Amino acid sequence: MSKKIKVDSAKAQDLMLNQVRHRILQYIHHRGSVTVKEIAEALSDIPQATMYRQIKALSEGGLISVCGQKRIRGTLEHTYRLSDELKPDGDHATGDMSTRFALLSLVQDFSDYYLKQDADPGRDMLDVVSRPLLMTDEEFEEYLSSISELTERYVHNEPESDRRIRRVTFISSPA
Repeated sequence: MSKKIKVDSAKAQDLMLNQVRHRILQYIHHRGSVTVKEIAEALSDIPQATMYRQIKALSEGGLISVCGQKRIRGTLEHTYRLSDELKPDGDHATGDMSTRFALLSLVQDFSDYYLKQDADPGRDMLDVVSRPLLMTDEEFEEYLSSISELTERYVHNEPESDRRIRRVTFISSPA
């Protein structure tokens, strides 16, 4: 479809920090692949000219790419997806760009949450814990494995009336 564009790290970060472009990236991230029409319908508060301009910037910056196209009444409709640099490897953000996107997405999620009229961190059991831990690489791998095993016990739960989606994000960073 479209040629692969080398993503410049600094330019990509600038592109992701724009609120409109970040919302577009988030929408594509959640949907997998989408047309401009689908994005415009979902983000209807963004003017059409702005939408096209921002999608063009994301495409030229290599953050999204065309993964399909079809002719509709004489025009070519493109389907976009995130670039490989933004996609996590499984459940892990492994590259520089996918890590930045994951962190920015987390910030956006919290921002969206606190903008809600009924936001109640106590009721919703919102929690942030940060603790420095002294561990060898082997101990840290064991720790990560334990967290993974615990998480796996709940990952395949089926929906029930008293179950809600809870996003649990694990971030490890050098101290």
